Amino acid sequence: MRGHLSFIISWITAVGVLATVSCEGLLKNTASIPVILVSDLYYPAQDIGDNVDLLTPFALEQIDLKAIILDITREHLEEEGILRDPGFIPVWQLNYLFGKDVPCAAAPYDLLSSPDDKKEDAPAFQQKGIDLLLQTLEKASQPVHIVSTGSLRPVAIAMNRRPDLFRSDKIAAIHICAGSSSENYMEWNIALDTLAAARVLRSGATINLYPCATSEGPFDTGEYNSFWALEDLGWTLSLRDKHIRNYLAYNILRKNNRPDFLSYLDNDLPEEDSISLQSFRSDRFYGSGGAHYVWETAVWMQVASLVLVERDGVGMIVRKDNVLSGDKVFQEGMIPVLLDVKDNGLFHFEQCEGASSVQIYYRTCPQKQEELLNDAFPLWYNSFHSIL
Repeated sequence: MRGHLSFIISWITAVGVLATVSCEGLLKNTASIPVILVSDLYYPAQDIGDNVDLLTPFALEQIDLKAIILDITREHLEEEGILRDPGFIPVWQLNYLFGKDVPCAAAPYDLLSSPDDKKEDAPAFQQKGIDLLLQTLEKASQPVHIVSTGSLRPVAIAMNRRPDLFRSDKIAAIHICAGSSSENYMEWNIALDTLAAARVLRSGATINLYPCATSEGPFDTGEYNSFWALEDLGWTLSLRDKHIRNYLAYNILRKNNRPDFLSYLDNDLPEEDSISLQSFRSDRFYGSGGAHYVWETAVWMQVASLVLVERDGVGMIVRKDNVLSGDKVFQEGMIPVLLDVKDNGLFHFEQCEGASSVQIYYRTCPQKQEELLNDAFPLWYNSFHSIL
């Protein structure tokens, strides 16, 4: 894509200013950022990444998590002999750990029948997610960030029912973890509901787009996608907060055979679960190597104004106002693009020089980022603490 150089120069200039100014009081923002999370979260986990990443908005003091909408697709409730439910239990676990009362509800399970489908015939239980999304926006006293990590169906339905809300100052941005940097690869989240994806991407709303895949698929690293791989999960066993450690163990190991989903968080981790967690590898499920696969780190860092730095040879995730003069800041961010969306949700983008309602995530060196994040992610999660 054209224009990389201008982006890089601007980033380096901004970082240079940031690094040479005293951190005291710089970019301080005590106001939390209101967020509605729309996630294809299941119990037991379909992709454990959803359950692991859910910890982040609960733990970050910068995030005011207003609601969670469970973006469920019917065909994945029963798959290869595995029965699943909407992911209420991991939400309850985290509400318990952090002393919060984040409301949660499920949205319609079935695909849109047309781009303007309002799903008004869905069962009452599945209407609650759309009601919660719209009511949260209506009550908002400041612009809300919507983070979508699934099919975009709930967002599309909400848009179809109340387009006025999505054209108002109620929306700060819709952050979309979906799609591919190549218009020729149909990524998982887009494929979940292609009509919903096209509806939202064509809506004209303020969109921050974080493609999950490249032309080579979802486990490839490119400049315009967010995937990275964590080499091991053994570090979870040494987390200072045992309750957070146990939450991760329960969800990574899919411990739905344990009905005591709250007391499991309070007690000593069973020895067999410690062994299983130490040796857990995602390649047993996906076949492409790596202990844990991650797509959502970039979106939470952008929403919370966090940066990845190399400090004394170690990767760290820090607030922008905590960058030190000797830190090497990894260059990543959002750049404006023009988006051409096909009816099936696939899209082509071109960087533009002026303002645009759509921005796309960009990183300068994916391999270096992955190296730094393998240091930074465990340190980051070790800084989280529950109230228990």
